[in-house]
Amino acid sequence: MNYTLSHGTIISMKRVPKTLIALTAITATLSPTALSATMAPVLADPAPRSSAPNTDKCDNATTPPSAETTSEKLAPGRTSIAPLPTVDNEFGSCGITKATGFDVPTNTASAWMVFDLDTGAVIATKDPHGRYRPASVIKALIALVAIDELDLSKKVTITNDDVNQEGSAVGFVEGIDYSVQQLLDGLLLGSGNDAASALARALGGEDTTIKKINDLAQELGTVDTYAASYTGLDAQGMSTSVRDLAVIYQAAWQNPVFADTVKKEYSELPADKTGTTFQVWNDNGILMNTEHGIGGKTGFTDDAHHTFVGAKNINGRRIAAVILDTTIDLGRPWEQANKLIDAGYKVAENQAVGSILRKESSIPSEESQPKELSRPSFTNPSDNRDTTPRFVILGALVALVVLGALAWMFGKREDREDRVDR
Repeated sequence: MNYTLSHGTIISMKRVPKTLIALTAITATLSPTALSATMAPVLADPAPRSSAPNTDKCDNATTPPSAETTSEKLAPGRTSIAPLPTVDNEFGSCGITKATGFDVPTNTASAWMVFDLDTGAVIATKDPHGRYRPASVIKALIALVAIDELDLSKKVTITNDDVNQEGSAVGFVEGIDYSVQQLLDGLLLGSGNDAASALARALGGEDTTIKKINDLAQELGTVDTYAASYTGLDAQGMSTSVRDLAVIYQAAWQNPVFADTVKKEYSELPADKTGTTFQVWNDNGILMNTEHGIGGKTGFTDDAHHTFVGAKNINGRRIAAVILDTTIDLGRPWEQANKLIDAGYKVAENQAVGSILRKESSIPSEESQPKELSRPSFTNPSDNRDTTPRFVILGALVALVVLGALAWMFGKREDREDRVDR
């Protein structure tokens, strides 16, 4: 049994000695926002899979799979966004393409890519240009724009709109000033949509931010990506591919602020104006559960299913994996990615099936990019969940904090993927 605090700390009963579970009389410091006494809704996981979907026929070359919810329902007055132009597949197949020596581990992902984070060499891939919904892994784009445009020490005051964002929140407190760096911590460690909202406001507002992140995606050389939201919440037109995410995250990891942020285990953030703080923990399982992990990003929506980006650095060789549209039937997304990365390390450095970089002539021009900013209708919040349930019963909160600390003492660091990124 696992419990999750709204500010992102996962507590697993399986790693706490039974004799200690009865301890409850403990005081703890929590974000006031985290103490909203509500029970989180439970959302369904994707239909079970016993193996990865067959993508040999390139069924998703133009658009992502059909939505299972009403998340892509158009808001009144909005026009549907046409799919991006299709591109030539430089890898020659929508199935699995792999370098000599790469043994494909068991997984349930529709698409994945294993690549050298520094050279861009692709070691193995499945459906590289297949178009899928990214969920929260797309937050790397707003992070990069914020790092580029905002002073990291700039203070941003959290508003009521921020704390009431649809989807996940890490517990930023209305009326409190947070630095841009602290907002980045909440965005990248805990996948906070409250952080994303505050950053977007500092960048000029929702529509301006969406334009900026799509401009950046195009500048980086993406060909399958349109970000219809900056949080990863599903919306009509949302699209990416594992190849494009490899491009985005290679650029992200080359940015020292991004790289330093995603490798933090936790961040201490103000809970009020008196100096009280709360912690946001990194939800990336590769960082928290492997010796050589350097971070990444988690994602989940009902229509995107599980998504994941993670990387490791072993003896100076950095290998990353991107996963789209997977389930947890054969392992958590971070576990599937970790196996893919480990398989990559068994391949000689001079072996590759291609590169994440494309010839300039094959990159769509600005004129080919979607122009209409179509926004989803949020009349039914349960259809647009982007990350994990945020709250547990108020009466259990204090006890669970100590159990989390005990889990740290008596077992290795918990897999934050149990807190699915909705």
